[in-house]
Amino acid sequence: MSRNVASSQQHFIVPQPQFDQPLTKPEEKRPNVMKVIEREAIMRADIDGRSKLFARRAAPKARLCAGDVVFVETQNNMSDSSSVTSFTGVCIAIYRRGIDTSFILRNVIQKTGVEMRFMAYSPLVKRIEVLQKGEGFRRAKLFYLRENPGKTFQLKALKKMAQSAATAKKH
Repeated sequence: MSRNVASSQQHFIVPQPQFDQPLTKPEEKRPNVMKVIEREAIMRADIDGRSKLFARRAAPKARLCAGDVVFVETQNNMSDSSSVTSFTGVCIAIYRRGIDTSFILRNVIQKTGVEMRFMAYSPLVKRIEVLQKGEGFRRAKLFYLRENPGKTFQLKALKKMAQSAATAKKH
């Protein structure tokens, strides 16, 4: 009993890779597959060079650190690009976890402490801008600013923003 070989073969659609070859480092002999996939995902999501802000081995002046005053612009939804919200605050924590990197900003709005967590590589985050580098902070996580909110307003940039907001309301 001979079967027709041509009729038993199945046809598969093989997707073309986005990158010509895997993004392996030259010194890696046997690359970890998950690290290569994560590196490729970060390269796809890094549209405006924000990976330099969150690099572990970058100089402290070039990367985002706890205590920095940061301005973040986000889209409310993917379908309507005109609805954009912004938030400015002191970075109190950074969680460097590859593609899942996130950071927490804190600000006091109308005498109420507000904290927002942003995913660094989210497509909803339009812009991340460091307004002022923090000085005098020696910790990686600044959760003590929750109990001592006066310490937050010793930063010059937040004082300037509060004054400009007050003058804008008067006019």
